[in-house]
Amino acid sequence: MRWILATLFATTAAVSLAGEFTVSPIRAELPATRNSEAITVSNNGDSPLRVSLELKRWTQDASGNDTYTEAPDELVYFPRQFEIPPKKKQVVRVARRAPSDAKELAYRLYFIEQPSMPADGSQGGQLAMAVSFGVPVFIQPVKVSPKLTVSPVQIDQGKLTFTLSNDGNVTHRLRRVAIGNQGASINQFDNWYLQPGSSRNYQLALPKNACADSPQRIVIETDRSNNTQQLLIPQQVCSN
Repeated sequence: MRWILATLFATTAAVSLAGEFTVSPIRAELPATRNSEAITVSNNGDSPLRVSLELKRWTQDASGNDTYTEAPDELVYFPRQFEIPPKKKQVVRVARRAPSDAKELAYRLYFIEQPSMPADGSQGGQLAMAVSFGVPVFIQPVKVSPKLTVSPVQIDQGKLTFTLSNDGNVTHRLRRVAIGNQGASINQFDNWYLQPGSSRNYQLALPKNACADSPQRIVIETDRSNNTQQLLIPQQVCSN
């Protein structure tokens, strides 16, 4: 039997995977004053759900490219394998092993659904889908100092472009880009998180209602700061 591991990411308070498997919250932060966090896994299906956990250290290079390395023992997390009966829940605890220092540490704790074998144990050439979700876990520094630099926004080949540079010591998550007063906004991104020391260029498709005959207010929102600029987005850009 072959199986596929699908890794999913989301931005809401809870995420439902394949209609059966819910994880909440989908982001864990441990400030210097807190040692552990609880994450709840819910089985919304009608069959038992088997789940295993895997921890990876998460870093980014200067251009914001992600790297994941095995780090099974850098944090405490338990239980590492469990089975949830139908319509029941399991609480997982994740905890630090050492006090915070001057730098943030980032991880992803993967909740991996284990595919069930047929009752007779045969494989039968079936294709089983296994779902995985990586919860970001941030061990925050003793003193949090967010600092995000935003380049001037521009229009380039019909797209809104700008560069974010994280000059602080904690990660920023891009929430949305609000445009003007007519309700235009960009809410989906290929890359949401920007770690300390990283920069990333964004090239974003414009909503159809983003254009106007006069300069508009552009607000780039993260979970830690807002940056406001003015930009003229001509009508012809949105008509292409």
